[in-house]
Amino acid sequence: MKSTSAAELWARLASAGLTVGEMPDTAEVHTPWYVRVMLGIAGWLAALFLLGFVGMAFAFVMQSRTASLAVGFMVITAAYAVFRMAPRNDFSAMFGLAVSFAGQGLVMFGVLGYLERSPTGATPWLIVAAIEAALALVMPNFIHRVVSAYAAGVALAYGCEVSGAQAAAAGVLAASVAFTWLREAQFGKLGAVATPIAYGLTLALMQVEGLSSFRQSVTMFLRERQIPVAWPWIGEALVACALLVSVGVLLSRAGWAPRQPRTVLGLAVAAAIGAASFRAPGIAAGLMIVLLGFANGNRVLAGLGIASLLVYVSSYYYLLDATLLLKSAVLAATGGALLAARWIVLNVVMPKEGADA
Repeated sequence: MKSTSAAELWARLASAGLTVGEMPDTAEVHTPWYVRVMLGIAGWLAALFLLGFVGMAFAFVMQSRTASLAVGFMVITAAYAVFRMAPRNDFSAMFGLAVSFAGQGLVMFGVLGYLERSPTGATPWLIVAAIEAALALVMPNFIHRVVSAYAAGVALAYGCEVSGAQAAAAGVLAASVAFTWLREAQFGKLGAVATPIAYGLTLALMQVEGLSSFRQSVTMFLRERQIPVAWPWIGEALVACALLVSVGVLLSRAGWAPRQPRTVLGLAVAAAIGAASFRAPGIAAGLMIVLLGFANGNRVLAGLGIASLLVYVSSYYYLLDATLLLKSAVLAATGGALLAARWIVLNVVMPKEGADA
C-alpha cells in the first residue's frame, strides 16, 4: 500500500467533505502539569512498594557490604535502562529516580562499611562524591543530574571537613559554579548535561555557605566531637576570588577595558564585598550567583541567589552579638551605602545609561 503524507490525507478528506478548514497543527501535545505530577507520584509509589518487597525478600543484602555494593550498582544500572527506554515518560522517570536513589543508598552503605576505619574518615566520603559525580555525568535525567551533583558537592564538603580541610570545599564549589555558568553558552550539545550539574553545584554551594553563615557545620549534626578546622578564613577567601574572577569576566564581555576607571571601581566593589564576607559568610557567594543568573538571563538562578542573600544577611543580623540599637545602625549604614553605590553607578560609572533610567 502506497503511503500518503498527512497533508495529502487531509486534502482527500476535505475534498470528500469530511473536514473543514486548515489542517491542524501536528506539533507534540504537552501533558498538563497536574497530570505529570500525578504520574510522578505514582512512579514513586510503585518504586517504593517494589523496593520494599525486594528488601524484605533479600534482607541479606543489608547484612553484607559486598552484597550491598553489588546489588546497589545493579539497581543503578536498571534505573539507567529505565531512563533510556522511556526518556519522556513521567511515570518511568520518577520510577527510575526512586530506584536509582535506592541503589545509591546501598552503594553508600557498602562504601562506608568497607572504609569505616579510614585514618582520616574522609576517604569514604570522597569516594561517594566521585560516584555521585560520575552519575551526574552519565544518568540521562535532568532531576537526577541535579540531585547527583548536589550530593557530590555535599559529600565533598563533609569529606573535607572531617579531614580538617573544610575551607577547601567552599572554594572548589564556588570555582565550579563560576566556571559552569560562565561557560554555559559554550557547552553546545553538552548543555543538557552541564546545566543540571551547574544547578546541583549551586545548591551545594548555598548549603555549605549557609552552614558557615549559621556558625554550624555538617559535623555537628553527625558527631558530638567538634573536629578542628584548618584556617577558617581560606574558604571565604577562595569564594571571594571566584567572585572577583566572575566580575572580571562579565565586565570583559560587556566591553569594559581593564584599565578603565569603571572597571577598576567594579572590581574594587567586588573585592570589598568579598572582604565583608569574612564577617558575614555567604555574601560573596550569594552575590556571585545573582550576577551569574542576571548575566545569563536565568531567572531561576538569579532567584536562588537572591534567596540565599536574604538568608545569609538575615542570619548575620540575628546572630550578631550586639544590641538592637547597634543592629539598627548597621542596617541604616548598609542601606545608605547601597543608595550611594546606586548613585555612583548611574551618575559616574554609566552616566548615559543613568540618564535613561
